[in-house]
Order: sequence, then C-alpha cells, then structure tokens
Amino acid sequence: MSYAVSLAKCSSYSQKDVDASARKLLDNLGGISKFIKNGQKVLLKPNIVTGMGPEESGTTHPAVIEAVIKILKEQNCEILVGDNPFSEDVIEAMKICGIYDVCKKNNLEIAVFDKKINGLNEKALVVREFPLTHHFNEVDAIINIPKLKTHSQLYFTGAVKNLYSIMPGPRRGFYHLKYSNIEYFANMLLDLYSLLRKKAALNIIDGVYGMEGNGPCGGNPKFAGILGASGDAVALDFVMCSLIGLDVENLSTIYYARKRKDYLFDEKKIKIVGEKIKNVKIEHFAEAEYRTLNMMPNFVNNFKDYITKHKNELIY
Repeated sequence: MSYAVSLAKCSSYSQKDVDASARKLLDNLGGISKFIKNGQKVLLKPNIVTGMGPEESGTTHPAVIEAVIKILKEQNCEILVGDNPFSEDVIEAMKICGIYDVCKKNNLEIAVFDKKINGLNEKALVVREFPLTHHFNEVDAIINIPKLKTHSQLYFTGAVKNLYSIMPGPRRGFYHLKYSNIEYFANMLLDLYSLLRKKAALNIIDGVYGMEGNGPCGGNPKFAGILGASGDAVALDFVMCSLIGLDVENLSTIYYARKRKDYLFDEKKIKIVGEKIKNVKIEHFAEAEYRTLNMMPNFVNNFKDYITKHKNELIY
C-alpha cells in the first residue's frame, strides 16, 4: 500500500489564492471524484477547537472551507459542516472563527454534534467502543480539514487528532484525562482513526498560516504558505510535521502507527505529488513546551468544568 500526499503552495488567504491552490491540491491526487462520488452527502470536519478569530491561526480558515465547498458543489454534493468545540457551542464558535458566515452564504446545514451513535472497533488496543456524532451514519463521506499546529501534549496536531472531536458531548474531554499517558492517548487516537478511516475519505490540512509554540490554542501564527492533502491521515501528518522542521520521531501517533497490526504505517511508501518538499519546507516551527494534562491548568479546568456539567451523559 502506498500513500499519496499532495502539496500545493498558497501565498495568502485571499479567496482567489485559496481556490486555485485547493483545486491544484486535489488535481494532484486525481481530482475530488477519486474520493467523493457525485451527489454524495458529505460532512466537512474543520478544526474549531474553540472560538478564535481566523487571524489567531488556531482554527481552520474560512477561506479553505469555502474553497472545498465550491469543489464539492461541482459534484452536486449535499454538504454539512460540523465540529464539537470545547468551550462554546458550535454555532458561537463558528461565528467567531468565520465559518458560520461561509455556511450561511452557501445555505449549508451546520451539523451540531448533540446526539450519539456507538462505533465499535474490535481490533482496538485501548478503546473498542466510541461515541460518534449521529451524523456519522447519515453521511456518505467525511472530509477532514485540520489546521497545521504544534501541540503541548502530542507535539504536533493535524489530521489524526482533528478527527477526535467527531465525538459528541464530554467524552473526548474525559479521554484526555483518562488517557493522559502519551502511549495510551496516541493509540486511542489511532483506534478511533481505524474506525473512521473508510468514511474519512480525504484529509486537507490548512497550513497557509499555522500555529507554532504552545499550540493548540496558546501559540503564535506562523506563515507556512502550504496546503496538504491525502486519503491517509497518518501519512499527511508525517509529511506536514516534517515539512515544518519538527522531528517526526517525537510524534507519538506516527511511532505507534508503525507498530500496529491493523495499520503498519511505513513512511517509505509515501509518494509526494505536486510541490516538492524542498521547495516548501519551513526552516523551523517553534515547538510547544511539553506538558502533561496535569500541567495545563486552562485546558484541565475546561475539561473538568465541561465533564462536571455533562457528567450524566457519561456512560462507562
């Protein structure tokens, strides 16, 4: 099995620039029709970790969402946009980050992750049964659209981690605390990705501006001038982490994906299409200061408050 990863330069968030780069990005992979069939119902899953303005580079930029919507409309797709942010409801967070206006402009349904279905991964190493948004069963495909960021716990956050918030309610906050050991947390993310990967057909990462330093929310914007895409989330994370000058050996999801029998990731099988890495490589993104969850009071307090508020929804 080989993994095609497409790279396309993008010099700004002007809609014209992003539209052109997004089209080139997908053309490099054989076009959107390779991943999404005509007329399918598609969930766009951006990174809306919390309510942050686009200029803060903590959430997927609305221009990237708009570009993907335009391409999907050519496929006559029914499109939903949704996420499960921690600190605000999704509507409020979308308004702050600019994605709400894009949805309204295009008459799209905003998918609120307020109901759950259970997904079972019998080959899981850490978590066999995940609560998933009910929209998972109602769509034909998911396009995962993360933001390029460093991460205080995981070192780097991209496509694999972004799918974590497909879980509704407080469960993902609970897992952050329960599986704070990095081996368990990384394998839990891979258990989830293994469950989702057939439907999570395409991953497109927004790296025009990323976040360096203490991501995923407390870092600084950093220009990278790149969009990346792949049908494989782990391969895309490997390439993007390497591209911004980070040591991919510190990325625990890569480390454990190489070892898992249900995945056996091999970076030697990655094929770069589009821009060559040497033409887009960033000298260095400042790393996040590594912190366990017990050392992250803002996030821990958010998790604890959220879990306490919704504790009756947790079924152990």
